[in-house]
Amino acid sequence: MDDPEPSSSAVSQPAAAARRQKQAVVVIHGIGEQRPMATIRSLVEALWTRDPDLTPPHRGKAPADGSGAARVNQSWITPDRRTASHELRRITTPYDRKGRRTDFYELYWADLTQGTTRARLFAWIRELLLRSRSEIPPDARKLYVATWIFAVVVALAAALLAFSFWGAWLLPVTAVLLTIAASFVLWVLDQFALPYFGDVAAYVQATPDTVESRAKVRERGLGLLRALADDDEYDRIVVVGHSLGSIIAYDLLQILWAERRPRGLEWPRDREVVRAIHAVGAFAALPREGAVPLDQAQLEAFRRAQWQLFSRLKVKSAVNEKPWKFSDFVTLGSPLSHAEFLIARNADAFRKGAEERLYSLSPPISDSRSRRTLLYYERPRIRAVHHAACFAATRWTNIFDIGNGWSTGDPFSGPMRENFGGGVEEHRVRLEWTLFGMRTRLFTHTHYWSTEAAGSKVEGEAAATDHLKALREAVDLARRADDAIRP
Repeated sequence: MDDPEPSSSAVSQPAAAARRQKQAVVVIHGIGEQRPMATIRSLVEALWTRDPDLTPPHRGKAPADGSGAARVNQSWITPDRRTASHELRRITTPYDRKGRRTDFYELYWADLTQGTTRARLFAWIRELLLRSRSEIPPDARKLYVATWIFAVVVALAAALLAFSFWGAWLLPVTAVLLTIAASFVLWVLDQFALPYFGDVAAYVQATPDTVESRAKVRERGLGLLRALADDDEYDRIVVVGHSLGSIIAYDLLQILWAERRPRGLEWPRDREVVRAIHAVGAFAALPREGAVPLDQAQLEAFRRAQWQLFSRLKVKSAVNEKPWKFSDFVTLGSPLSHAEFLIARNADAFRKGAEERLYSLSPPISDSRSRRTLLYYERPRIRAVHHAACFAATRWTNIFDIGNGWSTGDPFSGPMRENFGGGVEEHRVRLEWTLFGMRTRLFTHTHYWSTEAAGSKVEGEAAATDHLKALREAVDLARRADDAIRP
């Protein structure tokens, strides 16, 4: 089935005369028993359908529900071979104001982590809990305490269940009540904890019984991203990761960069690419420094340099046979904020991993211990960019909502810069949603793209803004970054 084409009368003449390559947005969902297409459809609603700035007024249509709300942008759901699943579809848009179309894809992985056992979940929890208090970072201590409470409650429930069966001296009514209470706790464990946190246990850390599921998730993701990157229809790809999906996305970008990073660079033949690499490399972190802080002016300059390098690397050439088209990485409610707790043993282990190029930072770690550079010599006069520098050409934007208690806001999210560097643009938002007709901040983890939730700035946060505005600026379907670097 071919893509639906808008009629010539529906397209403004300037846009029709300047049709360009398409861009792709890949959405990677978070934990839980997600339904295929559920996340992508709501994200398209926020990024495209309800954004009045993307298309001319005559291109919109009235909402199907007849609510009389603002007119919306049209899109279509079409089959696509790249997803490798008949359960998934591509959502495609008509031409926007600049004559460009966008295709949205979902990397669906929930089916690959099904069947996590209680033993696997408990093994992961035990590994987290048996750390010393000094190894728990301040921003993860609430999660650490909550995990302890969960473990104690489950242990007590199991003990009560056994006690109710073997305690012959108990009154029958007491035994029944204990059995019901303990069974309820174990039911909650199987119905909620395993489907949600079982995904985390099955992916976050490599152990003998998680290697296979991790490999399956990554291979599916790599298959989709490689297919898009090799398709000449696209000149830009944005990866959006929510929750655990952001950790998966981070891993995929690191693997793809190792495959597609600039290599075989020779002067003066590749002078423009080398100059763009030097511009990004000027911000590189020396290994002994770890994550480098940047002020607002430095951050803006660094992001312009990233886009310049991306603009060079997205073009196929004799030396660049596999273009790098991944311009942006957007994380929503990401537990990567607690990377030194979840994916490493402690903060020292994470810093050592970054220095050894196990983890990619933004700005990247320098290849030299004494000067800022991302290049090394493969052989005399031939240079390459090292494999942990994927954020040299990919901008990272993190949107998060820290709660003010145990149950409000998003307990899994947080800022990235302390671990991953000042090159991450942060947007802290304050989310509220409606429950039983009342506004609440109860667990906002799944509301970052909700058009019905209310998002507002957080006092004292210069970069914070409304959640939909922050999301739209991060994904940048309008390609404002192209305008910013034009002379």
